[in-house]
Amino acid sequence: MTITLHFDGDLSDLLRRRWKGLRSIVFPLDRRTSVKDLIESFGLPHTEVGSIELEGREMDFNHIVRDGSILRIRPVPVPWDVSMPSVLRPVILSTVSFIVDVNVGRLARYLRAAGFDTLYDHRWGDKDLAELVLREKRILLTRDMSLLMRRQVMFGRYIRATRPVDQLREVIDLFGLAGQQAPFTRCLECNTMLQPVAKADILHRLEPLTRKYYTSFSRCEKCDRIYWPGSHTEKMRRLLAG
Repeated sequence: MTITLHFDGDLSDLLRRRWKGLRSIVFPLDRRTSVKDLIESFGLPHTEVGSIELEGREMDFNHIVRDGSILRIRPVPVPWDVSMPSVLRPVILSTVSFIVDVNVGRLARYLRAAGFDTLYDHRWGDKDLAELVLREKRILLTRDMSLLMRRQVMFGRYIRATRPVDQLREVIDLFGLAGQQAPFTRCLECNTMLQPVAKADILHRLEPLTRKYYTSFSRCEKCDRIYWPGSHTEKMRRLLAG
């Protein structure tokens, strides 16, 4: 039994070392398997796949591969509208929200700074993350390919960039979020939406120079942190502007 796989876009760069960079692979197959399991046996998480075509027809992940099959595997489209159903993902997401795992942990603060709902806890293991993604209908962001292969994870991204600022741009570009940013509306530490607070109510907590030069403040009602538009705010605005 022989099958042929064609990988479009950058998908071939994500394959295991033996096949890395190969856009077409002819492979002898001696077992019954779904197309999801087949693709992931080459090291490619199903989250990176936007469509699978067999003789011009789109297949779902449960399709059983047959002898002589010629499969074309395409990446997710950019921008990726997760609210639109597809053959691979008929169940959609009504909102864009994220879970970040520990190997891209710094990305969580950048996403929160941009105003995006992002959960992160360095204590969460792979099982915790997979269950949260399924229960809360979130998008998993990670550089752990094995985590993305879990069946509970339908929407996810293997983050290509290594620097947090580049990772932020990657996520914004992939999901078409440039027009949806709401900078400095969430707590960087716990993700809670910030609320305006009167300066007089927190005056006793401010440093002398902060009291003197700033008049607008927000507070996180969960962890009680205070935020104001300092120099770091302008730096982040420039970063988000790209």
